[in-house]
Amino acid sequence: MSDARRPRVGLMGGSFDPPHAGHLWMAERARRLLDLDEVWLIPAWCPPHKDPEALSAYPQRLAMSRLLAFEAPYLHVNESEKDRGGTSYTVDLIEYMKAQWGEARHFVLLIGGDSLADMASWKDPERLFSSVEVAVFAREGFSADRDRPCRILAGETHPAQSRVIREDIAAGREPSWLTDSVRDYIAKQGLYTGRQGESRKDSS
Repeated sequence: MSDARRPRVGLMGGSFDPPHAGHLWMAERARRLLDLDEVWLIPAWCPPHKDPEALSAYPQRLAMSRLLAFEAPYLHVNESEKDRGGTSYTVDLIEYMKAQWGEARHFVLLIGGDSLADMASWKDPERLFSSVEVAVFAREGFSADRDRPCRILAGETHPAQSRVIREDIAAGREPSWLTDSVRDYIAKQGLYTGRQGESRKDSS
């Protein structure tokens, strides 16, 4: 790798409650299409759009993310959200990451089409889009707001959803789209058993 080329790093934040095969699929697709050297999974400390009482503990979500990262050599887990603490606003995370790494890395924020559509509810979206390259996973035909420059990775999407996995486990059904290591961890920790009727929307 030339010294003149900064490593390109995809940043994939989320609750990861639990992480699943869809996250692996997104990371690999982003790596190929965006010429990324690495993808960092960043479990949120306190997601602003989630009920904190319904989330698994951060150490558990971090441990599951680490297990998932073992599935690909370019995947890594970053604990910046734990270091920062407080509410996990993406714009603050990006500024923190850039302050920590300076010009040593070129960061690309990876988000879903649903997140882009809901961007008006995010903290300071204009500042976010002006501070980092953004790539969006979206279905074919999805169009972005011209005022928010980003690259659309349109095409197929993965069917895995953390919410559905949690609901399946709570109902005693065998969950789909989990790696063996994450499934074993969930079973040993007794996660998601007894959870019924989740009201919050969450496809992460």
